[in-house]
Amino acid sequence: MLTVPDSMAAYAHGLYRFLREFDQRGCDLIVASLPVEEGLGLAIANRLRRAAGPQPS
Repeated sequence: MLTVPDSMAAYAHGLYRFLREFDQRGCDLIVASLPVEEGLGLAIANRLRRAAGPQPS
């Protein structure tokens, strides 16, 4: 279990770091909750939705 950082910038930095690490490890499933969709949180939520979409073969 991971804790959510206090700032959206720290949240984004950590999230992208974890996504890259999970991708390198070949994870088939990643579960993440969306942040509040305001300011940077809106961009983070958008990125998570795009990452969750169908992947080209």
